[in-house]
Order: sequence, then structure tokens, then C-alpha cells
Amino acid sequence: MAISSNSSKSPTLIDDHVSLEQCKKAVTALLKHVRAEQEKEDETQLLPGKEQHVWLVMTVKRMQPQKNLKPQKIPLAHPLVDPRTTSVCLITKDPQREYKDLLESHNIKFISRVVGMEKLKGKFKGFDARRLLLRENGLFLADDRVLPLLPRLLGKEWFKAKKQPIPVSMTKKDLKGELEKAISSTYMHQNQGTCTSIKIANISHKDSQVLANLQAAIPAVVKRIHEGWENVQNLLIKTSNSVSLPIWTCPLGSDEPGSRWAGMTVED
Repeated sequence: MAISSNSSKSPTLIDDHVSLEQCKKAVTALLKHVRAEQEKEDETQLLPGKEQHVWLVMTVKRMQPQKNLKPQKIPLAHPLVDPRTTSVCLITKDPQREYKDLLESHNIKFISRVVGMEKLKGKFKGFDARRLLLRENGLFLADDRVLPLLPRLLGKEWFKAKKQPIPVSMTKKDLKGELEKAISSTYMHQNQGTCTSIKIANISHKDSQVLANLQAAIPAVVKRIHEGWENVQNLLIKTSNSVSLPIWTCPLGSDEPGSRWAGMTVED
């Protein structure tokens, strides 16, 4: 479904920078291409392929000064995960039963599985068991008190699959709201390079929903990088298998604030 656009004298900007009209064009073109390619593949495959996602790609001029291992929460208008159809696993402190009872006392029914640290070190210690746990769950949440222990216990497969556990506070009074907010957001895993990709939508989302998620994500993503818009070089959208479509590029002139070469001089 293409997004309708209305002509106006002054362009609508997302966060005072990104043209909403350019975003509409990019979203419509990207989804039209990807869905056409998917239809061709479906005609020759017995089983449906893995659902693709839409990614917001941001490149910066200067690298992040410090590495941040904690995922940065990015709000979305339309969640990526629906707990009614996708399994959500919660990793907790021990005893595991205590946290299962806690979920029941708050009438939380959208968590599919609870795994305590003892079980993670025992039943899921082996590679095959951990790989099965990874495949069976679409999203992982983790008590923020055990988060530092998880990279060593889970292994690199979680990072390859981009299913790093999302930190949640199990001591919050409104525990249900805390978990719902975690599930309805996407996350930015910030590195010390110059390029970061953030998953913002599924191909199954409507065009208008992808655009709404893009509008919600851009200001939140830029807010969380060092120096904000002054440090953003360009923004693009893509899927895992597509080319990247630009939606914003910083000015190139050295005299304009926020331009690519602002503040730089040429030495003789």
C-alpha cells in the first residue's frame, strides 16, 4: 500500500532535519521492491522464507568515544514483536520460581518462558541447547541485575543473531508496564565505528506503519549519539538484502553548521 502525500508550500521535517516526503518516497520504493522480490522467491520455495526487516542506517563523522554495551531503547509507534505470535523469553535471577510467581501476581501473560541463571548454567550450558533456546524465542528480556553475566553465558551466537537480551527492571512497581515498554521498543546497539543499524519495522508492516516507526525512531536515535545532529553524516533505510536508500545527508559546504567539513582547515 503506497503512502499518499499532500503538496504543501513548506516541507514537513522530522526533528527539524529530515524531509518527511523523502522518507515516504524511500519507504514506498523499498517495500515495493522487496515485496516483489519476495513474491518471486515464494513461487519457487516450498516453505516461506524468513521475514525481512527494515533497518535505519546511520553513519557519523566522528566515532563514539566510549563503547556502550547496554542497548539503547528506541520507541516505535508499531512494535516489531507481537507476543501473541512470537515467543518472549525472560532471563532472571534465581530462584526462577519466584519470578514466575511474580509475573502471575501481576497478571503478566505475554512472557512465554522464564529462565533462571541456574538453569542457564545447567540445562542450557551446551551449545546445542543454547542454539535451540535462541531459535525458539523471538525476543529476550533480562533482569538488569544479571545482564553483565550474560555475554559469557550466552556466547557470540546471540550477538550474530542480533538477539541480545534487553535489560528490564524486575523491581519496578509497574512491572507489567516495564515489560510492555521493553517489548514495544526497538534497540540501538551502539559501537565505536562510524556506522550503526537499527531495526525499525517488519516487511509485513503497512507502508504507513513503517513511516510512523521511522518518524518515531529518528529523533530518539540522533539524541543518543555523541554530539547529536552535528555528528550525523547521513541516514538511509534498507533491508538485510537490499541496497540502501538515502533519506538525509548532511551539507557538504565547510561554511554551513553541521556540514561534513565544518571546522576543518586545509594545511599548506
